[in-house]
Amino acid sequence: MVEQKGIVERWDDQKGFGFISLAQGKKVFFHISAVHGSHRPQPGEPVIFQFGTDEQGRPNAKHVRSANLALDNPQIRVKPATKVLHTKAAHPDSATKNSYSVGKKSRLTENKIPWHYLVLLLILPGRGVADLAVNYQFPWGILVYALVSLLTYYFYWDDKRRAKSGEWRIPEANLHFWSLIGGWPGAFVAQQQFRHKTKKISFRLVFWLVVIAHQVLWFDWLFMDGKWLKSLLS
Repeated sequence: MVEQKGIVERWDDQKGFGFISLAQGKKVFFHISAVHGSHRPQPGEPVIFQFGTDEQGRPNAKHVRSANLALDNPQIRVKPATKVLHTKAAHPDSATKNSYSVGKKSRLTENKIPWHYLVLLLILPGRGVADLAVNYQFPWGILVYALVSLLTYYFYWDDKRRAKSGEWRIPEANLHFWSLIGGWPGAFVAQQQFRHKTKKISFRLVFWLVVIAHQVLWFDWLFMDGKWLKSLLS
């Protein structure tokens, strides 16, 4: 593949991505996972790269390296630790306590989960799954919900881990898909536990539309004999 030359126009070292400016005035996105060399990118640095696309077909730069020849150091693709300023304290163990608190914040399981909200949201699906088991001899509904929720929980955890380490992220459409097919309880737990995807309004809107759709589906099934669902299918 033909290599191109450009200059790093913008680079966010904490997020691990930036843009390369070409001679024609065009710009191309690149991620730290595509960078090779002895150091992390710097704004204004001449680089050599190859054109490529991501999983969604969007153009980006691959095999990015400095125009100056250097050996590859894999450590440059690891997200740098956030610098923490420690102030002097009278207690001799203050430095140890500060270090502990910083490490504690970096864990993925610090936040409490509002289980009472989840229980309320599971009332209709729980009754619907029980109805399928008793009246239609389909006992696998609860298993489907549990397995898909576990998978969804894992994908949220992995996406949060990737965000912290500066790796390529899981597309939001994939996370919504797993919630839609029954994994929304796992998504709810993961969002609250990891504080992940809780601030982006557009993402939260789609997620809660999925939750409401499941509530409406089971309400229709239990109390209206599937009237709405049948009309949609027909």
